[in-house]
Amino acid sequence: MKRIDYRGSWVLVTGASSGIGVAFARTLAHRGANLVLTARSTDRLERLAADLTRSNGMETRVVKADLSAPDGVRTLLDGVDALGVSIEHVVNNAGFGSTGPFHTTQPEKESAMVRVNCEAVVAIARHFLPELVRRRSGGVINVASASAYQPTPFMATYGATKAFVLSFSLALSEELRGSGVRMLAVCPGPVPTRFQETAGLRLGRLLRFSRLEAAEVVEAALDAYDRNAPVVTPGTLPSLSARAAGVLPRSIVLRAARWVFEHRGDPALAQNK
Repeated sequence: MKRIDYRGSWVLVTGASSGIGVAFARTLAHRGANLVLTARSTDRLERLAADLTRSNGMETRVVKADLSAPDGVRTLLDGVDALGVSIEHVVNNAGFGSTGPFHTTQPEKESAMVRVNCEAVVAIARHFLPELVRRRSGGVINVASASAYQPTPFMATYGATKAFVLSFSLALSEELRGSGVRMLAVCPGPVPTRFQETAGLRLGRLLRFSRLEAAEVVEAALDAYDRNAPVVTPGTLPSLSARAAGVLPRSIVLRAARWVFEHRGDPALAQNK
């Protein structure tokens, strides 16, 4: 298998200020890519960009954008276009979640989640794909989740958004077959990042057992991207769970998903039993 040569190319990474986004940035910089990094907070981005440039000698640019805002995607795309660089690879990593019974969640947060996890993925891909197809090179990596494979009680909106990302990515991978452009959905299980804090997610024993480090997820993702695979689910347990979700009756899958979340030690969920 021939690995992609990123040297001299420009890669856009969204949600690059923490977790999987930082791991993508560091790994791609080590492989010689120039980076456009974006997130809501420029402080962490600028420190990361300076560190990557100093360590790897490549170029970095920072674009501040809040993808949860109604005009956030437009701000990002205008900012990237203004840089005058040619984006060859896109990592749609930005995303967040929430936990709890849906009727108790914050309506504004649930709507913002759809904007970040779904609308931004669609708009960013649509913006860059025409040029990639014209050049017959490059591609898009969309970070979904192992939650994409089944409905997720107590993370209903999050699971649904990631199911959208998986379905969207798989459809585009088939559309792009033979075009020279890659499309990959990455469906990791639990990864110890700021995501859990934002979502209010406690990792029970089973979830802790199945978790991977962000760097491991990125290595698996880039290996699959090298192979032009349409989807990858890093980790043994998440991969097995995804396969089981495809063959077991949906009622069993739903009950299993509920059981996992109700045994995380979350008092709010215990009261909902």
